[in-house]
Amino acid sequence: MKFMHISDVHLGVKPDAGKAWSEKRAQDIWDSFAEMIEIAAEESPDFLLISGDLFHKQPLKRELKEVCGLFARIPQTKVLLMAGNHDYIQQNSFYRTCEWPENVCFFPREEVMCFDFPEQNTTVYGLSYWHREIRQALYDEVFPKNTDRINILLAHGGDERHIPFSVEKILRHGFDYIAAGHIHKGGQLVQGRAVMAGALEPTDCNDTGVHGYWMGNIDKTHCDVSFYPVRKCEYCHEAVEVTPGTTGYDVMRQIKALLAERPAYQYFQICLQGYKDPDVIFDLNKLSHLERIVDVTEQLRPDYDYDKLLAEHENSLLGAYIAAMQKKRQDPVAAKALEYGVSALLGHEICR
Repeated sequence: MKFMHISDVHLGVKPDAGKAWSEKRAQDIWDSFAEMIEIAAEESPDFLLISGDLFHKQPLKRELKEVCGLFARIPQTKVLLMAGNHDYIQQNSFYRTCEWPENVCFFPREEVMCFDFPEQNTTVYGLSYWHREIRQALYDEVFPKNTDRINILLAHGGDERHIPFSVEKILRHGFDYIAAGHIHKGGQLVQGRAVMAGALEPTDCNDTGVHGYWMGNIDKTHCDVSFYPVRKCEYCHEAVEVTPGTTGYDVMRQIKALLAERPAYQYFQICLQGYKDPDVIFDLNKLSHLERIVDVTEQLRPDYDYDKLLAEHENSLLGAYIAAMQKKRQDPVAAKALEYGVSALLGHEICR
């Protein structure tokens, strides 16, 4: 049996709000999902497993119609779909009245149920969220009804507020594959047996690394599953090293050089690190407005010449403070206290 596995598409999310590319990123997420459907049309998997949070919030009726139109393009593939903690089923949710195409099986309840597919010798178990949080370990006590079948569990969660579960316990109970979602960083939880799909596309700058979809073949004795990247966007956290001689233009040049050498689909959160001239101020707002730069922060220490400052301010409070601190035992705590005190007395920003 051949399957595709995706999760956490978050249709409707608008990443990087306020940035020039925000609308494009929102459209890219829709386009990536549509491209998954085209891949399914070409590859003809028996199942497309979607492990929750297809939408970023309650889907609009027109959004569900778009999705239903896409699902209808792959009638040869059974689509198994659940609501996650972001698009959980509310009282007035259009999930409750949606007329799905014949190939779509939607889990309507907040208790584990299953769909059985005798032709593929497969049973798929799952549930939908009806609440934003579910703290009970609902998956851990589920047992397949027929262990002769290929038994798959769609599971959305994995942390203490969203259905915590034990992969080992679920597999011991007789499941052949766990198709998990919720954690945006994907990977195999147990080789060939359990996969956290991760987000199809990153939804904010903390979703670093490669994202994409999974495809596999499974029978009662073996499962091969492989990851395929989608690269419309990839967020990277990068450090830019600063020395006391570094100027604002130097930092600007370093960031522009980084942008020039890296692929156009990469977006960056930059952190300035190192030591700076205390009199130099970097314009983080200006740097943040560079193309493909999501944010710029700094973790910089002032490069004080304490002997010079002591000579220049010998008869002042600053000089007295430096002299007193230098007489103390020199350890990291004392060094930090000296730096903070000098920064405060000079009116400089304190770097924590």
